[in-house]
Amino acid sequence: MKTKIKIYLIAIFFSLTIADAQDVELLSPQKQDILHQQQNKYEAENEKLRNNWIAPLNLGASYSYDKSANGNHSDTKKVSASINQDIFRSGGIIYQISYADAKKRADAIELKQEIANLNEELFSALLNYKKSRYELKQSGKKLDNYDIEIFIKRQLYDVGKADITELNNALMDKSGEQKTYASLEYEIAKERLEIAKLSDIDPDNFPLYSFDLVQEDAYLQNNFEVRYARAQSQTYEEQYNVTKSSYLPAVAVNADAGYLKYDPKELYEGYDGNFYTAGVSINIPLTYNASAAKEEAKALYLKQSADAADRARNAKASYAQSLELIESYRRYIDISLKNIVLYDELIETTKAGVDAGSKTGYDLQTLKNTKAIEEYTIKINEINIQLELAKLHFALNTNREIK
Repeated sequence: MKTKIKIYLIAIFFSLTIADAQDVELLSPQKQDILHQQQNKYEAENEKLRNNWIAPLNLGASYSYDKSANGNHSDTKKVSASINQDIFRSGGIIYQISYADAKKRADAIELKQEIANLNEELFSALLNYKKSRYELKQSGKKLDNYDIEIFIKRQLYDVGKADITELNNALMDKSGEQKTYASLEYEIAKERLEIAKLSDIDPDNFPLYSFDLVQEDAYLQNNFEVRYARAQSQTYEEQYNVTKSSYLPAVAVNADAGYLKYDPKELYEGYDGNFYTAGVSINIPLTYNASAAKEEAKALYLKQSADAADRARNAKASYAQSLELIESYRRYIDISLKNIVLYDELIETTKAGVDAGSKTGYDLQTLKNTKAIEEYTIKINEINIQLELAKLHFALNTNREIK
């Protein structure tokens, strides 16, 4: 019996390579393109933030004509290149680069989490699609039993051995199950459409992955929510450092070089040649709101640090809840397994009674249908377990490059 049970438990899922949370191959081309462009945006933003401390090189050209009150004329032509570059910001340059890199790490985790969420949505839809199909078959077996029950009670009612209430209750039970059957048909169609939104795969022919239980320490260490909150905390810390340094002394070098032609017309003191200037400047900002701005940045950083600790606590509780739910599904399976053993015995006994003429074929068919209902219950709860395991799996950052 145990071997038989193992066969249809294993048959629910093909044991393939576990889906990586950061894989995008199963997603639709449109989803992949959106994610690719999002990644490009993050990379461009990182480059911009890393280099925004570098001052621009200003290129200019000008021409002016002047006429004085005494009637003298002059022309001035100028082409120049100038720059005013900070070389020291009390650590602000290093902090700016560190902030850009910290934000890039946080953005990368956020993008991976978005991909993982889409994959979880896809696999949940696939699992629910298969689950709904099992539930539909299970409902069909229940309807078969209701048909037998209604037939028997109709016969008993016709000969006065059953009350109309019993027949009416059986008819109402069948009606309720028919509505369930219709709802399940809608759920199957709905899940197919949900899958079509995310992927081009055919749910009827796609072999599902089998997810294993993630260990608690790995779950807590690599949980997306926790890692992203910690990365955000580091980002806000670096931003706080940038804010502090912006109110400290800064040193800059400035330079201006180019070509100048000055023609005074009536006078003889013109100039035609190159020129250059260079210098150093120091800037000490005295801002009334400096203290408030720094405290605001510090508060954001400390709040994010507290949020990271809170998310770690929530992750631990969520993992424990998932374990309890998985265990409850396993208990349901154990109950169904015991019931199947009992139904096997009853089927054998009833079959012997049918052969001997002491039992009817309806009794035997009812038991077979009920056994099938329990078998579908096992398959449904196996999928429930897989849904919970998938949720844990896709909550993890595997630190792999996005494919």
